[in-house]
Amino acid sequence: MTQDIASPIMLYLPLAQRNDAFPWEVFHDTHRMGAFATQDECFRHGLRLAESIGRRTGRSVRLKIENDDGTWETVDAFEPDGMEA
Repeated sequence: MTQDIASPIMLYLPLAQRNDAFPWEVFHDTHRMGAFATQDECFRHGLRLAESIGRRTGRSVRLKIENDDGTWETVDAFEPDGMEA
């Protein structure tokens, strides 16, 4: 399966997992890219990772953040130079 290079890359930040030492996680597809003790640390890592991936690939990167009610919010985290957010 190929990815459309124009489509944004998605990083997922689900709700914290209970009973885990590092309950806040960042995923790219099914790959865990980090686990953190606080939501703030998780979000900061997601933003740094988005910039790193975006600069390397030249693609937009978005964060999908799970809300308490199970819905997901999408945040534009990185836009390559020359692209409008």
